[in-house]
Amino acid sequence: MSRKSYYELAFGVSPGGARKCTHYVRGTLAEIKSDLAAELAEELNLYLLCWYGADLTLQVYQHGEPAWSTDLHPFVTISVEGYPTITFAGPREPLGYDFEADDDAEDEEETLSYRMFCGELGDTVSVAVAWDRIAVPPLAGDVLTADDELPADARHSYGYSDCEI
Repeated sequence: MSRKSYYELAFGVSPGGARKCTHYVRGTLAEIKSDLAAELAEELNLYLLCWYGADLTLQVYQHGEPAWSTDLHPFVTISVEGYPTITFAGPREPLGYDFEADDDAEDEEETLSYRMFCGELGDTVSVAVAWDRIAVPPLAGDVLTADDELPADARHSYGYSDCEI
């Protein structure tokens, strides 16, 4: 097992009606922040968070061992023009908009869920992550880099991994 320290961002939905299994293994928090921003820039991923209850976690591995983990939902804010601001109490717990009510709408195409799913929000949506409220521990010791070899039994490689491919 690698004795290096690193961050792992996991964003996924258990198999069922939707699937997503994305992991980012990085040696800097700046890379993780950039990766998460890219994921949250995709409206389908917002749909998975809000309607489908996708998991979103950040883990810290110190010297190759799990040392810290947090659910990132409570730090995410989604703003869509014409709708209430959406925050999260946790996974599968969006606040500010009743996504379950979208199931009973007369015209599905008018719902926020549908508009997210189809990518129709465009410039009317913005997402913020309150990184200043997350006490992410700094990495200790040798930090994993893209040039490092990971053991054959490693779950994910450095950078982006999609488990659904």
